[in-house]
Amino acid sequence: MKKLLFALLAALALISLCLGSVAFADADIEEQDSPEATDVLLGTEQFVQKLCDLNKAVANADKTADEAAARGEVREFILGQMRLALGNDTPRELVCGKGDNGGFNIEGKLDVNGTDKCIVIGAHYDAVGEGAIDNAAGVAVLIDAAKTLADKNEQLPFDVYFVAFDCEESYSADEGDELVGSRDYVDYIGGAKGVGLDNVLVMFNVDTIAVGNLYLHCENKRTDLADLFLSCCDALSEKPYSVGVYGDMDMFGYGYYESIQGSDHTSFRLAGIPTALLFAGDYGLMGYESDSVINTSDDTYKHLVQANPDYASRISEVSRAITSVVLDERFESVAQNARGQLVNNNAAFGIWWPRLAVLGVLIVLAVFTWLYHRKLQKQAILGTSEVKNDKVFDKPAAEDIFSFDNSSGGSDKDNVDDIFTFKK
Repeated sequence: MKKLLFALLAALALISLCLGSVAFADADIEEQDSPEATDVLLGTEQFVQKLCDLNKAVANADKTADEAAARGEVREFILGQMRLALGNDTPRELVCGKGDNGGFNIEGKLDVNGTDKCIVIGAHYDAVGEGAIDNAAGVAVLIDAAKTLADKNEQLPFDVYFVAFDCEESYSADEGDELVGSRDYVDYIGGAKGVGLDNVLVMFNVDTIAVGNLYLHCENKRTDLADLFLSCCDALSEKPYSVGVYGDMDMFGYGYYESIQGSDHTSFRLAGIPTALLFAGDYGLMGYESDSVINTSDDTYKHLVQANPDYASRISEVSRAITSVVLDERFESVAQNARGQLVNNNAAFGIWWPRLAVLGVLIVLAVFTWLYHRKLQKQAILGTSEVKNDKVFDKPAAEDIFSFDNSSGGSDKDNVDDIFTFKK
């Protein structure tokens, strides 16, 4: 009996040991695959979820050193992921902005021997709340594109800079402006320590691509760059040229306002650099409409999954569109000639022509209103219309309508036309 008892206890101990080993093994696997791991290049879904968690910590932090520390964790995460994606140590922080909303752009680079020309691929990483759609998904595209192009570095025609912009959403307290990160980056590359604006051939911007129809915008006309994009990605549609454009407004210096100007490509376009914006949403009667949660605390990872359960495929799709264009044999020629196809904004949308057009319409309306006023006055005195007694249509005096001529001597046979002359 004792031998049987000992045998049972030994069997139980052996089973417990095996189960414990399996449990520890599972725990190790779970920890390795967790979004918390930042020493490995995370998958798309893990990357977006992790960035949303870090952005949430920033939003929930006090406006003190706690927020600065939380923002630092966001930067360290993106820096680490960009280094892993590029396979080099080029990613670094560049100071941008001033005052309370000062921040840091994150820049990485792929070098190509024998060229001083380059392109920039960018997406802003600052967010309102978790910023899942706007713009964690866009940063995921940036990292994925960096990994793909790094693996095919020998095929690149130009140097490629990958930039995660800060301060796109926020306003700088000292400068009272937005798009602070991209604007300061353009100033940097155009300065003594930068590559020079003339050497930047094209800038690609990725913003809010996860939910809605996928659009491309280069210029307010068809260009070779747009044609190349559309040939490389069937899912892309070119933004309707005329929709969402307001000729009598000018918020960014274009000479007109367009609803998609409020993103980082605008800073480059105003500096004369051709741009391609990839974004998603819908166009209706009221113009461009993005997801209603954009720039609110409801832009969460949970909402992203509900709005587009297949968002990871969308991210891969946008990344493939960019990398396919860059690696296409036609891209070198298209990029070098892109400046020649830019629209002259001052000529096409001069700041005075819409105002002159509105003034002309007002003048025409004023003339027609005055003529109609005179017509009603004449009808009133002739008795063919009800006399108006308000301030606009007062009953006119007879001498305002007729001139009296008694040169005929007042004969009984005189006609009315011989006595009265109707004033036109």
